[in-house]
Amino acid sequence: MSTRRPAASQHTAVACRMRTCLLLLAACGGGSSQPDANVRDKDAAIDAPADASPCGSDTFFTGELIDWDSTDSAFLGVNAARVSVQGMPAISTTTPPNGRLELCVPTVPLLRFDVDAPAGYLDGTAYVEREALGGGLAISLRSITTTRTASFYTERGLTFDPARAHVLVFLAGDRSTLTLDRPHDAAQTANDDVPGTFTWAAGAGGRYVLFPNVSVAQATGIITGDTSGPHTIALAAGQLSLVAISFVFL
Repeated sequence: MSTRRPAASQHTAVACRMRTCLLLLAACGGGSSQPDANVRDKDAAIDAPADASPCGSDTFFTGELIDWDSTDSAFLGVNAARVSVQGMPAISTTTPPNGRLELCVPTVPLLRFDVDAPAGYLDGTAYVEREALGGGLAISLRSITTTRTASFYTERGLTFDPARAHVLVFLAGDRSTLTLDRPHDAAQTANDDVPGTFTWAAGAGGRYVLFPNVSVAQATGIITGDTSGPHTIALAAGQLSLVAISFVFL
């Protein structure tokens, strides 16, 4: 399959700085250089060049897919994940060791991706709304290994159920208390407000919100609570539904 990528003639530096705290990304109108796959630039902002987009009428889409426990001080990208636009498998990319995502995508209000994770990680889907791209905060999605699911859920007083879905929401910009309209176990939330840390607690109002063990009696669920919702997302047994929504800074 062919991969649509930005034209090589463009040399705009694009760097993803993740302020973490599911499903990836910030958009800009220029091309990108190719950074060292093993280095994550934590401080550079995403450039917005004045020249023509290398993606034509499409949008240059960039972000990251990282490990569940990754922090700025102990960074771990998800290497060799295949991320494809649903229904358009030729529009895809494979992540390097730092989990970087870069590809030209249709300019639409909502993007849905298939996430074919490497061996050991959960596969899933990603739901990314255009509103989430508006503030310059790089969207970061997370994946979890099948081994880590058991220990993480036990730490949170839960039991991982492979017959249910697991929804991880990344709140770009403002944080809100979210709800999901399908039966699930107690929601968990995570923040990285202290540099180098990534801590979980019960609740549904942090940078990340996990809805664990979601019923798949219906194929979709609806997330509400932020200013840009409601959001209808896909649910699949044993998979991650990675979601990037919401950006409102007044």
